[in-house]
Amino acid sequence: MFIKNNMYLMLAVTFISLSTSTAIFTENVSAEQTSTEISEITTIPKDSTTQNTMETASSSSNTKETVISSDDEANQVNSVEQTSPVPTTDNEEELRKQFEADSRSSVMSFEEYKSFIETLKKLTPTQSDLPAARAFSAGTQRDQIVAEAKKHLGKPYTQKHPDRLGPNKFDCSGLTRYVFLQVTGKNIGDWTVPQEKSGTKVAISKATISQLQPGDLLFWGNAGATYHVAIYIGNGQYIHAPNYDTTVEVSQIWWSEFPPSFALKMNLTGTKPQGEAINDGSYVTITKKGYNTFSSFNWVKKNTSDNLLNKTYQAKIRYNHVNGDTYYSLYDNTSAWQGYINSKAVQKADGKRGIWMKNNEFVTVTNKSSTIWGNINDFSAKKGSTASLYQKTYHAQGRYNHFSGDVYYSLYDNKNTWLGYVNLKDLQKADGKRGIWMKNNEFVTVTNKSSTIWGNINDFSAKKGSTASLYQKTYHAQGRYNHFSGDVYYSLYDNKNTWLGYVNLKDLQKADGKRGIWMKNNEQVTIAKKGYTIWGDINNFSSKKGSTNTVYKKTFHAQGRYNHFSGEVYYSLYDNNNKWIGYINKTGVTVKH
Repeated sequence: MFIKNNMYLMLAVTFISLSTSTAIFTENVSAEQTSTEISEITTIPKDSTTQNTMETASSSSNTKETVISSDDEANQVNSVEQTSPVPTTDNEEELRKQFEADSRSSVMSFEEYKSFIETLKKLTPTQSDLPAARAFSAGTQRDQIVAEAKKHLGKPYTQKHPDRLGPNKFDCSGLTRYVFLQVTGKNIGDWTVPQEKSGTKVAISKATISQLQPGDLLFWGNAGATYHVAIYIGNGQYIHAPNYDTTVEVSQIWWSEFPPSFALKMNLTGTKPQGEAINDGSYVTITKKGYNTFSSFNWVKKNTSDNLLNKTYQAKIRYNHVNGDTYYSLYDNTSAWQGYINSKAVQKADGKRGIWMKNNEFVTVTNKSSTIWGNINDFSAKKGSTASLYQKTYHAQGRYNHFSGDVYYSLYDNKNTWLGYVNLKDLQKADGKRGIWMKNNEFVTVTNKSSTIWGNINDFSAKKGSTASLYQKTYHAQGRYNHFSGDVYYSLYDNKNTWLGYVNLKDLQKADGKRGIWMKNNEQVTIAKKGYTIWGDINNFSSKKGSTNTVYKKTFHAQGRYNHFSGEVYYSLYDNNNKWIGYINKTGVTVKH
């Protein structure tokens, strides 16, 4: 039966409508607001309601959104506590406080309000047989409207904006707006007057109520000045948010005491289980395996989420299916349709970049003529050129699989400073903090005898020895690593191509070839052997300056020496006129002391 709460509301609004031409239920929004309807941008074929067992629930009455059975619903309605929507009191001071807090105080004097409350006290609603609303198979939008409205039974009333728009509290028009938005994707209006334009207006009476269907709307008040709205659910019943200190509830139509002024027949679908196409336009990234994409709502398989995993698509359209799930209609960056996919398989992104995905990789920048981006949704912000990062190693903490098909890494330096987004095409993944191997083919001489030769420079967990054993010797740096730390490590090999380990460039000096670096010697040496070559070049021994035969037993000034990659030491000799003679192997001379 229609409980006492509603009776009070009926008489309240009837009383006020007789005493003033001002609409009571203004709900704090301007009359210029209009209903907004989202149009379909694609039309799908009329598909069979046959559902794939993996993707759908049964469309029988035990589904998530199925309206409860007739007997259960009748019991639920008849068991609602019959309490007054407006707290009544004999204390005039308390009544005045109540009046000041009530929105109706804008259209009533305190004396009118007091008389109104006294009238409410005299009302004793009679028990009536409340016919059960019909049970539906949850196969149409009308069924979904009723099911969605019933989800909110028991939620409190409020006129506070925006709380009144749901989902935890409602006023009458907030409830209707929320229910239709959830099921159809359409905003039918933010309060009663705009909602009057969301359907086809029809006059109703007790004799003509059968023309309405569940999901139609009932209005109270003159067109353009309505003050209450409810969702018709069939069998002379509706669901509404009545008044303060009440909750969303089911009521019967009281034709004598509180008849609706008119109704709207709503343009709702009744044949498509997927519901109407709703404009969406969001970007989503496929995040879960094990889901199919479908070419129709007959569940014809088109692809699997396994094949599309981590890719970003545009969900141009969405469907709120009768099975309770939402399906996105996906398109790639060439506008090629990818099919329908369950929203459970995707994650919404904040734009074309897609969702952030944890990466935790180390990469080295390999292109010096690309862009570092500050924004990759619309590429509106540049942070610089990759020239400044070229061949350096950074931490890619996350990545974005962009709608364009490209992948962008979000880079941080060794101080955890964010540098920006760089296209993966301009990077090379490393196997750790050491960065990528880069061909070096240089010869270096070890200049620090108290550093470490490393066997691992990702975590520096393996030492191969001390540079003391390599001090002042020359080695072949076949490759180098520009480490995340900012240091450069050379991978050293000896003249037998034996790998020695990694040594920090700080502990080395680059040579101009195999001869190694020049080291000050300042010794007097005497040619002690004949048959040695005096070289003009000791990098590749391509230039001879003569033989020791011509200078045998002569003394020269060895101003410098080279510890050659071959393992030999070569002296650079000058005569007493400081004329350079050439390079000679240390074994061909004796040092004068």
